[in-house]
Amino acid sequence: MVFEKLGNYKIFLLSNSTLSFALGLFMPFWIIFLQDFGGSIQQFGFSIGLMVLAQSVTSYFAGKYSDKLGRKMFLIFGGFMLALVIFAYTLITSMAHLYLLQVANGITSAMLTTMEVTFLGDITRKVTRGADIGKYHAIVGIMAALAMMGGGYVVGQAGYKLIFYITASIIFVSTFLLFFIKEK
Repeated sequence: MVFEKLGNYKIFLLSNSTLSFALGLFMPFWIIFLQDFGGSIQQFGFSIGLMVLAQSVTSYFAGKYSDKLGRKMFLIFGGFMLALVIFAYTLITSMAHLYLLQVANGITSAMLTTMEVTFLGDITRKVTRGADIGKYHAIVGIMAALAMMGGGYVVGQAGYKLIFYITASIIFVSTFLLFFIKEK
């Protein structure tokens, strides 16, 4: 199959540039959605704080257990969970729901960001690591920027929910690509 011939770096780059595109569509409008949903600046701040707290605590454990269990399962589980969390934002009806989703978002974000850095270290060679990671971040960043520029049009035409559905679907597809990476 075509993905098996690409190698880990290229599959990971394809998966995460697709993920970055999806998050670029979502992130600016997620912040506005949170602010509108929460109503008060205090509730907005608290919901963001919950997410960052969950992300901070989870990062250590995700990294520690990935050393024992492998990176791939954390990448795949985190990706599918993130798609579900983003979809679930369209279903919530209370601040308690929002706070729970923010914690879940923090947990999945911790898994993904910790594994991204760790897996890149695993799959790059020391002599070209800087160039490979620089190329990776350039492509991932460009994809996010392009999505942010176009996302406003989609939200302006169809509202928040559609962008959340599109984002969750793209994340699902980008996560599926991770089944083709191989761990050593």
